[in-house]
Amino acid sequence: MFVVLVATTLKYILHLISLMDTKILRDLGLSENESKVYIALLGLGLANAGEVTKKSEVNRTNVYDALERLIDKGLVTYIKKDKKKFFEPVNPTRLKDLLKEKEEDLDSILPELIDKFSSSKPKEFATIYKGKRAIKTAFEEILKEKKEIFAYGAQTHFIRLFPVYQRIWNLKRAELGIKVNMIYNEKVRESVNSYNRKLIEMKFLPKKYDFPSTVLIYGNKTMTFIWTEQPMAISITSEEVYKSNKNFFDILWKIAKK
Repeated sequence: MFVVLVATTLKYILHLISLMDTKILRDLGLSENESKVYIALLGLGLANAGEVTKKSEVNRTNVYDALERLIDKGLVTYIKKDKKKFFEPVNPTRLKDLLKEKEEDLDSILPELIDKFSSSKPKEFATIYKGKRAIKTAFEEILKEKKEIFAYGAQTHFIRLFPVYQRIWNLKRAELGIKVNMIYNEKVRESVNSYNRKLIEMKFLPKKYDFPSTVLIYGNKTMTFIWTEQPMAISITSEEVYKSNKNFFDILWKIAKK
């Protein structure tokens, strides 16, 4: 009785493992029958269709179809002996090659998909970023544009909230060749003079001109950072909004002093 129980339990465990394996293979693009047949062959080695049918528990007709598709995918080979076909599995590392081929196929059409995605977006839209992690995402989006940045209302909040990240961000910005034109308030002149100023031009407004928020203008976007306890940013993609803010920046730039 004990031996029967152990045998039944082992059979059940092997069945569960087989189900898990076939699911992973299906996720890689194999059909259910292909997965069962391939796993059966791995256990059999060189075998004819009848043996594969018995081991995989797949209908014989479906076994032949699955074997043909597995041959096309380079997962199975065959030889002929006495006018009969004997099938053999290819090393499972071939599955990695299949995955790589799928990635290459995706890469080949990705530019077209991105173009369609971009063309479907409205010409004017807004995005809100809330919280410290989201603010980092916002700054990464700015780098992706690779456009000259015009900023006013610049304070030291970014440096205070992200002492390490802001240095990393500025290094990446400089490596990308992105110039920044920044208008600070005069009261922070001493604290910002020691900063890394590579590709940064600074000017300062009199102390009476204070802007609690920070506005960055670049490309066709305007991003406003609000430095509350839970910081947030509002990004507006709009040529009209960009022009309005850029014109305002130009006025401030003429007033500001080096």
